[in-house]
Amino acid sequence: MFTFKRLLVQIPRRQFSTSLVFRAESEAAKEASNLKIKSSCEAGTVLNLKVKKSGAEPVALEDHEYPEWLWEILDPKKQLENLKANPEKYAKKMMRQSNRQKIKHSNFMAKMK
Repeated sequence: MFTFKRLLVQIPRRQFSTSLVFRAESEAAKEASNLKIKSSCEAGTVLNLKVKKSGAEPVALEDHEYPEWLWEILDPKKQLENLKANPEKYAKKMMRQSNRQKIKHSNFMAKMK
């Protein structure tokens, strides 16, 4: 009969301070906010997004040919500003977040039984 010996190696959980990571991320976020967003593909690139059989394949346009609101969609600060401008939508979003948290909490507590 064979016996196997396991080598247990304990790896320390924290190898660096997380506060440095958060500082680095916040500095990177500040630098990123100063940069202008540009498209990920060059103009004229075939996008392979053809849905219908008939018709031509969609092609990427120049950045200035797209509407301005398109570049603001992924910016959470701009989206929050737009949401706060409409109090009804803002209240609805906050209520949904609250409900999700309550559901997650109740599911967690149900697993603890």
